[in-house]
Parts: sequence; C-alpha cells; structure tokens
Amino acid sequence: MQLIASTLFQDAAPVASPIIERSFPEKVAEAIAVIKSQILAGKRLVVASSFGKDSSVTLAIALKAMEQLKAEGFKVPELHVLNSDTLIENPRVHSYSKDEIRALKAYSEKNGLPVRIWVCSPNLSENWLVSIIGGRTVASLPGNSAKCQQQIKASPMDRTKRQIKAVIEQEMGSHFASDTIITLIGTRRDESAVRGRNMAARGESAFLPVNMAKPGEKSNWVLSPIADFTTMDIFTFLAEVTNGRLDTYSDFSQLTEVYRDSTGDCMVNVMIRDGGVERKTSCGARHGCWMCLRVSTDKSMENMLSQEDGRHEWMKPLNDYRNYLKARHYDPKGRNWLARTINPENGYIKIAANAYSPELCLELLRFALTIDADEAEWSQRNRQPARFQLLGMKEVLAIDLYWSRYSYQRPFTALSEYKAIFEDGKRYPLPAEYTVFQRSDLDISRSIEVPFADKEFNGMFEGLRSVNDELSCQGTLQKKGIYYTNVNETNEFDLDDEGVELFYAFELDRALEYYGPHQDVYPSQALHYLLRYGVVSFKKGGHSAWDRMLRIGNQLHRHGLREILNNPDALVAKLTGLFASAGSPLQASRGQNRSAPRCDNGQYLMDF
Repeated sequence: MQLIASTLFQDAAPVASPIIERSFPEKVAEAIAVIKSQILAGKRLVVASSFGKDSSVTLAIALKAMEQLKAEGFKVPELHVLNSDTLIENPRVHSYSKDEIRALKAYSEKNGLPVRIWVCSPNLSENWLVSIIGGRTVASLPGNSAKCQQQIKASPMDRTKRQIKAVIEQEMGSHFASDTIITLIGTRRDESAVRGRNMAARGESAFLPVNMAKPGEKSNWVLSPIADFTTMDIFTFLAEVTNGRLDTYSDFSQLTEVYRDSTGDCMVNVMIRDGGVERKTSCGARHGCWMCLRVSTDKSMENMLSQEDGRHEWMKPLNDYRNYLKARHYDPKGRNWLARTINPENGYIKIAANAYSPELCLELLRFALTIDADEAEWSQRNRQPARFQLLGMKEVLAIDLYWSRYSYQRPFTALSEYKAIFEDGKRYPLPAEYTVFQRSDLDISRSIEVPFADKEFNGMFEGLRSVNDELSCQGTLQKKGIYYTNVNETNEFDLDDEGVELFYAFELDRALEYYGPHQDVYPSQALHYLLRYGVVSFKKGGHSAWDRMLRIGNQLHRHGLREILNNPDALVAKLTGLFASAGSPLQASRGQNRSAPRCDNGQYLMDF
C-alpha cells in the first residue's frame, strides 16, 4: 500500500502536446485577422512585393484585410506597396510586374482602397551594367561579395523606405512613433531549412511584428503573415483566385504562366477544379537579374528559352551576354591590374587584379549596344514597344564619364560607339566560340607595390581642376583648403536628361572632331568638357573622390600605361623602370592648394 501511495503522488512524466497543423482556411483567416489587428492598433503597413508567388499572396491577404475593415465601417489608412526594379530584371518578369502594378491600381480604385505604389530603382551611380562597363566594379560571383544586391536593390529600397516614412510621419504628426510602420514580407519557414533557421534566429512571426534592426540602427519592424504557410498552401491560394473562388487584384494567370515556363518539372501544382483535380507542372523557381552570376546557370531563363514554341527566344541575346561575361570574368587579360589608391607617404601603388580591363569594357559596351539596336529594329518592324533596353544615351554618357575618370578610353569613345551602332548600322555580335576561364586562371592573391606618383602627380591641374576652366573664369570651389572646378552638386551623381540630349544633338560631332586629331589628349578632358556645359552633377562631397581618381588616371595616361593595364608584368617593369633612378617618387608640393593669379571677378587662373 505504501508503495502504491508513493507511486500515485510522484510527479507525472511530461507529455508532449500534439502539434496541430492548421487547415488552409484557418491560416488565411488568421493572417487576415493579424493584419486587421495591426491596422486597428494604429500601425501603417508597407507590403514589400516582387509579385512573385509569396509576396503576391501576402499582398492579396493585406487587401482582403482592408476590404473587411472597410465593410465593418472602419476608416482604412493608406497601404504602401513597395516594388523593386533593378533595371536588369528578367524582361519577361519585368513586363509581368508592370502588368500587376496596373492591375493593382485598377483594383484599388474600383474598390475604394487607399493604396500607394512605390517602384524603386537604382540611380545612375548604382546602375550595375553601367558600373561594370564603366570599369567601376566586376560582377558578383559565388564566393565574393554580393555587392550587386546592395547596390541595385537594398540601397534603392532603403532610400524609398525613408521617403515612405517621411510621408507617413508628415501625415500623422505627433502621433507617429518609431514602431508605427510595419513592413509585411512574404517569408515562409517551409521554403527551405536554411530559411526556416534564419527566420527562427530573427524571431520572425506570423502573429507579432519583430524589430529587425541591429543595435544602434533605426527601428525596422516586420511581420510575416504567411510564415506558417506551406508551398502547397501558396499554390492553393493562387488556385482559389485562378478558379474564381477568391477575388483580388489579379487573376494570377500570368504569374502561373511565368512560373511554369521558367521551371520545368520542379514540383506538382494542384489546380483544384470544380470537376476534380488537374495536375500541371509548376514551380518554386526564383527569377532575378538576367545577368546574375551569383548562380552558375540561370535555370529560370534557360527553361524559358527551351520552350518548344520559342516564345521567349527574344531573350536569348541577354543570356548569351551573361554567359560571355561569366566566361571572361577570370581572364587575367580581361582585368585592369592597377589599383585605385596610392600610398600617400611614398607614392606607391599596388599591382593586383582589379576591375575589367579597358579592352573588355569596350567589348561589353559594343555587345550591349548591338543587342539594343537589334531590339530597336525589331520594335520598328513590328510596330511594338521594345521589350527591353540595356543602355540609354544617358547611361552611355555616364560610361564615358567613368572612362574619363579611370583614363580607360579617349574622350567620348562610348558615345562615338553609340552613334556608330545606332546611326551608321555597325554591329558587334557576340562571338559564337570563346574560352571559358576558371577561377584558377586568375591569381587574385597576387599583389605588389611599385612606385607611381611623381612630382607632377599633385599638380594644380592634374585632378578636378582644369586650366581651360580657369582661363574662362568658370569658377573654382574651395573645400578643406583644396581648389576644384566648380561642379553642380545634388543628392546623387547624375546627368541632366535634357543636357544629355542637347549634347548628343549639337555638341558631340564637334567634340569628336576636336579630340579626334589629337592623339595625346587626356581622357579626363571629357569630364571637364561636360562640366563646362553643366550636364554633370556630383553627389555632395564627391569632389575629392573624383579629384583623386582623375590624378591617377592622368598619371597613367602621361606614362603610357593604358595599353598595358591588363598586363601585370609589363606594369611592374615599366613603373619600376621609370622610377629606378628618380629616388622617392613622391616629390611634389601640394600644388593644388597654392594660390594663383586672379581674374577680375576674383576667381583663380593658373599657377606659373
């Protein structure tokens, strides 16, 4: 009896509660309820939507929550929808996104829902294709930094989020708080094991917003209303809309088509019909930039190109361009081996693999413009809008400015190529055969310092200060004791659209005629030429960076290094030879800081 009593009063062993999987209707109802509760609590919502399957479902659920609140008699605040256009999206997906935006506008107006759509895109200095062809950077591959994602997506989105915040803060006034704005995102634990672990580590929830900001950063509250949805839940939601059981801003027919064309046999999508079940191949494929090299093969693009009816064949030149760039990425002769900073103490510079070489950049420009010209001809023949454009005239002139900055080509080479291809009919098709270089072909660990800066390097007119500007009394700007040519300043590096058009129409031929006969003209003259016309605006505080790079560019031009920038051995030999008997190469006084005779209006002329 005593044994029985002691056994009865022992703590019972813990029993695990059974995990109850919620049904699809329950998950949808809960997601709508959570969003409604946030709106009723005074939160302002932003939906980050790529119009992929997950973000489309998230957006549709947010709209359904707004509709229910409106029907219940509540005043619904404005919903902000944020979409990113990287400028190098898969053109078919980009076209689809624009159609979805139009459908969203029409639906919200029809149903009296306050929706504001924000489409963010990279500014000129963030344009990835311009940066690559302009010699600023190289493509992002597996194993190196994902600089592309930060430059073309994260930065523009952060900038637009600040604009959204300013609108909401102005509207709410003193009622605005740091946790007022909640961003709805379409992340799901079921998407992958890695995604699930990352979401758990961040504390993402389908029911409560979580602050994603790191210590010291401003608040960044996000909510994942479909966090617990399975992939089948997502496709069931889409099927409910496609089959007319659920009404929202889109019928998702294009979305289903795009996914189906880009995936092949990746999974089975159950399309629930009134008469039964229809099984069709669909997908969980990702769509991104047509020139992305972060993946070894662009499977979604190549699946589209493999469609038997050939309806996506028009995108093949883009995929060919992407594959050519990938093949040349590790080509040692396709790199510029001269670094872009010098040691200020001794004037030395590093010889190491850097951006793509001037020759490869020129090739990439010619190929891109040829693809654009062929597409423009198709547009004219078929009397339809062009399906894509890689580079406009503004972007080509920006490339000219970067080539001027880095002393890559003679002044206005890029615009000259544009003119030859679009006006004179010249074409540069991508080669049918080429060598595919591997990572082992490029010695990225190679680095050696050699003398570079001489007594002319810091001369008054070797950087962002032109003697021609001084003689014409255009004006100088003094910053921290250093004089620069006066340049328009804005929030970002930019070119005036009208100024670009006028320059191309009325000044380019004269500029090419002037610079053409002069074999020893400095590439930096292209920048100074455009500055005199007020076409260029620098980002505030950008004078010193341009001055520094122009000095390096002018120095390499002065010593005839451009033709051997892709040859590290030749660079080392020539630079060490030039300075072998000169002692310490950096013997210049800071000439740019010295005074100079003035013209009548008090501006500096030149230093004798």
